[in-house]
Amino acid sequence: MELHDAPRLHGHTNHNVIWLIIGICGLSGLGWLINTQDPDFIVPLGAFFLLVFATTFSLTLFITNIVRRSILVGGGVFVFFLLRFLGLRDLYYSILLLACLISLEVYMQKR
Repeated sequence: MELHDAPRLHGHTNHNVIWLIIGICGLSGLGWLINTQDPDFIVPLGAFFLLVFATTFSLTLFITNIVRRSILVGGGVFVFFLLRFLGLRDLYYSILLLACLISLEVYMQKR
């Protein structure tokens, strides 16, 4: 019996390690970007938001193996940081964002 033909325990699917490597590299890139770049310019700011989405997407995809949920979580974290950047720091915005993400997840599950 070869390695890829091994039985799965408790019905769990195999996780793709590439997504974990991309997520860890994204975290490293975020750390470098935060420590070295000036946030006043638009290019480092855009790179920050892109890296936040990509890192969250890849780590969530590694954990759940569900692309739809990974896009929703990555987009939710992206919008959360965007709201914080725009000065919308009230708790109600976070609650509304969470409610929107949950309703989108339920809507897409029922389709």
